[in-house]
Amino acid sequence: MEYDIIIGLEIHVQTKTESKMFCSCKTGYFQEEPNTHVCPVCLGLPGALPVPNKRAIELCILMGLATNCTINKEIHFDRKHYFYPDLPKGYQISQYKEPICSNGSLTLPSQNKIEIERIHQEEDVAKSTHHTESSTGKEYSLIDYNKSGVPLIEIVTKPCIRSARDAKDFATAIRQICRYLNISDADMEKGQMRCEPNISIQEKGKWEYKDGKILSIGDYKLNAKVEIKNIGSITAVEKSIAYEVKRLIEEKENGKEIMQQTRGWNADKGITEFQRSKETADDYRYMPDPDIPIIEISKQDIDRISKELVELPEQKIERYTREYGVSEYASKVISSSKQNSEYFEKLFNKLKESLDEKEAGIQAANWLMGTVYAIGKDVDINDLALLIVKFKEGKITKGIAEELLKDCLENNKDISDELNKFEKSSSENANKLEDIIKEVIKNNQKAIQDYKDGKTSTMGYLVGQVMQTTKGSANPNEARNILEKLLK
Repeated sequence: MEYDIIIGLEIHVQTKTESKMFCSCKTGYFQEEPNTHVCPVCLGLPGALPVPNKRAIELCILMGLATNCTINKEIHFDRKHYFYPDLPKGYQISQYKEPICSNGSLTLPSQNKIEIERIHQEEDVAKSTHHTESSTGKEYSLIDYNKSGVPLIEIVTKPCIRSARDAKDFATAIRQICRYLNISDADMEKGQMRCEPNISIQEKGKWEYKDGKILSIGDYKLNAKVEIKNIGSITAVEKSIAYEVKRLIEEKENGKEIMQQTRGWNADKGITEFQRSKETADDYRYMPDPDIPIIEISKQDIDRISKELVELPEQKIERYTREYGVSEYASKVISSSKQNSEYFEKLFNKLKESLDEKEAGIQAANWLMGTVYAIGKDVDINDLALLIVKFKEGKITKGIAEELLKDCLENNKDISDELNKFEKSSSENANKLEDIIKEVIKNNQKAIQDYKDGKTSTMGYLVGQVMQTTKGSANPNEARNILEKLLK
């Protein structure tokens, strides 16, 4: 039996605000003492009233604008009821039928278009930790309410994703947008971004995708979907989906009925594990929150927020390849982070003062992806541009330029001074280069004989000996020309 894979993603992102969603408690709870960022509102104490965070709502709208969503003119908050220890009120303030953003889309590097059903605003829950008492072996749980009430936006796709790779790429794109627009740091290790795939498998030719829904054809009974929780990295999104698809197919092939359920991802074992039967929307008993009035969003509000939009990775990739002559691969690597793309563009603009645009773009990309990434330290753009120009002028090799750069960074030397010393040494060596090469020929008679016997690769060794003798200050092309002339 052949099956189609159907995936919908739910992505929760903690937005970058100073205070929580409905109170003034600070959001910077990571590695803080438990229950130190709390108040009656986020603890759900009787009589405490929520006050919506304006900046959190603006960041939700900003995400909607970046993903081509329609922005609702009114904001309605609802209560989503369920009972867990990490939810002190017994309900979560969220949105149900009228999300802030809806009907958006993102196009992936594969050119597959992912439809976004909704982006809505809600609050985060507390954090539960589970322990075992050493003396008795009894198990118990503790709850830290510092995270309770932190602003969240939830991004929900339609069930239109057809591979684990596309799910991973979509999650990657969302994280990039968050970081480019300063919506969130989206650090999954710190819980600032969480991905929850909904997965089902359906027999080929027995279902159709219509108006954002999966529909059966004829009397075919659709297989239930499974949701995976606790995914802590982008890579694990792809791995967990691949595992679950394999598990679901095995279930069907063994004649078992797939049950709608929630499973957790165990990264250590690389498997999904059963957690609970999946709740439906009716189970949550949604109702409008009576403590929060309807909030109106004007065109002026949207225009003001839209000014925070910047050029995003896909737009940068297109521009870098079209205008700068940079390869698509290099463009993707450079634009993968805002910091890298900003560095690249500053280096490009500096090089453009001495090189033509195409050459400036190619050199900026090559040196950033090669030299700067390899060094792993902050490299001054002016220093790097100076070295690149000297390299293009043929006054220095790339290897020597990289050695000079590393030496200056490690020993706090001035790159201009070191270049002047190098050029002076090169000039002195150039005057006696032929004598140096004659000495190299004299001391490497076996290599010379090999070259004369037709082993032309020996020339590289001889040039290397010249470079070693001159401590890298000779021009290797000039050394090669002189060697060839003398050996004739």
